[in-house]
Amino acid sequence: MSDIPKTAPDMSKQFVRAAILIAILGVSVTFNSSNSNSNQYQHVLTLVHLLSFMSWFGCSIWVSFVGGIIMFQNLPRHTFGRLQSKLFPAYFLFSAIAIVLSIASATALSWSRNNGTMSLYLILATILINLVYLEPKTTQVMFERHVVERKLGTGQEVGIIKPKDPKIANDPELKKLSKTFGMLHGMSTLMNLAALGVGCYWANVLTLQMMSV
Repeated sequence: MSDIPKTAPDMSKQFVRAAILIAILGVSVTFNSSNSNSNQYQHVLTLVHLLSFMSWFGCSIWVSFVGGIIMFQNLPRHTFGRLQSKLFPAYFLFSAIAIVLSIASATALSWSRNNGTMSLYLILATILINLVYLEPKTTQVMFERHVVERKLGTGQEVGIIKPKDPKIANDPELKKLSKTFGMLHGMSTLMNLAALGVGCYWANVLTLQMMSV
């Protein structure tokens, strides 16, 4: 019998791992906070803000510049597309939750009064546009293109965006779907990069905030 069911991660194991990390954070806060309740309150809020923002930023860097490229270069194109259709909704949902936590904690710390947390709202807006419209629409068009490509006998190439065969690449229906997909994917990518750019600005704001303490 295969050992995969015994070793593959499941939700219960993930909850246990998350609980362990939360417990470590709780112990760290308890031992490193001062006796002042107000200071401990600020400590917790700042920690929540840093963890949520850094989680989003690090995840975005990985998805944008590392993970996606490695998968594209090593998976058949249709397999890569199906995998991304599962990963991207989770990625944008995770990003939205992380940025909402960042906004809530920054607001509770009153950072919005003088540090322009509007940048966090801009990040959230780009994420929600991707989550609600661009990603679902792009995925829909991608699957429509997959149907046409399978009829034409293509789609299993690795590391290639379009078929090498000119006859297949110039199929009118395929060209139309590819153009639509390229436009939607380009807009989604641009939104993601814009969010990262604004995130770099907010990282600088955080740095100045910590230096002023």
